[in-house]
Amino acid sequence: MRQNIIILGIGSLGIGAFILGVLIAAGLGIDIVQGWPPLLVKKTDRFSCQLESDINQGKEVWTVMYDNNEGKYPWLGIVITMGGGWTPAERCSEIERRLENYRQDGLVKLTYRQDPETPEQDVICAITKSSNGCPLLLTLKKDVDGYEALREITYALVYGTTVYHNSEGKSVNSNFSRESPVVDLKPFLAREDKLAGDN
Repeated sequence: MRQNIIILGIGSLGIGAFILGVLIAAGLGIDIVQGWPPLLVKKTDRFSCQLESDINQGKEVWTVMYDNNEGKYPWLGIVITMGGGWTPAERCSEIERRLENYRQDGLVKLTYRQDPETPEQDVICAITKSSNGCPLLLTLKKDVDGYEALREITYALVYGTTVYHNSEGKSVNSNFSRESPVVDLKPFLAREDKLAGDN
């Protein structure tokens, strides 16, 4: 009887470990590694976060990735400090969540602006097909220049530093400057996302 109880206990632990493993593999597990963003990404989500090498920083940085049906590619690197007590992983996760919401509204561009709520801080914002104005994506730290921050976090998109981010994307964004601080996202979007927000 005692052996059966022990075997049952081990069997229960094995089943529990198996279920936890399946949940983690499916992206539904509990965040086990401190500093990592939650693994809750729905199958329909196109944005996710992962550590990526950044040649300009000389280290790995948390990066918002976008899946365009051909693969996942870096969009935004968390390469500048943004304040607010958030870790880079938490910040990446929140930006990913916001981008996913904006994507459903027809995300087309990124730019920066001043924010009346935080007059001494610029914000990076997202232009969508259905938005009025430019909804907030992230608030920058006080005295961080909005143009420089936008240039740094979207470096791969603007300058075509990956195999995917070249030709059309680079040429569309070739006029990116302080006078024209807008990152056009259309060349990087999956077909379905290019059509989103047209209804």
